[in-house]
Amino acid sequence: MDTLNLQRLCHEEIEHVSLMIYSIVRRLAITLAFVSIASISRAAEGPVQTADEQSVRALIAAMGDAFAKLDAHAFSMVFHEDADFTNVWGMTAHGRKGIEEFHRPLLEGDGAGPIPSFKHAELKVLDTKIRFLRPDVACVDATWTQTGALQNGKDMGLRKGLLMLIATKERYGWAIAMMHNMDLPVTK
Repeated sequence: MDTLNLQRLCHEEIEHVSLMIYSIVRRLAITLAFVSIASISRAAEGPVQTADEQSVRALIAAMGDAFAKLDAHAFSMVFHEDADFTNVWGMTAHGRKGIEEFHRPLLEGDGAGPIPSFKHAELKVLDTKIRFLRPDVACVDATWTQTGALQNGKDMGLRKGLLMLIATKERYGWAIAMMHNMDLPVTK
């Protein structure tokens, strides 16, 4: 093969490779444009919740449902077997059974004495913020309000508070490992 033919062949090969590179770059640019548009669309719709975030939010909802049904056992079932609970007065309960026994008089009592009664109370969870420290550990802050609670035979008025909890994912799913509850000032 002479030099002229070899140069022509190399030039044709270079053109062919250039066209292939151009085609690949063009496809990549189109793909990136579609991905960007899809991301912008999803962002406009609001944050997408992962399955784990939905599971953690379901814990808070199940706790609220159990509270509304005055079911101390169901309330305790959102906790791990060895969980810890601290109420707004600093009183504690350990373990699922301990948490159930701690809440039974609050949910079933009449509020005539020093133990508050939430039997006729309405609890509303206002806002829940979740931060995953690891894929299997979530920090949760949930603000709440309550009306209708009784203590010493008197209405406790509007209450506002913050639940701070750590939820962990074990082999059987998500549950609360520890929870602290605190009162917040009620602003008028």
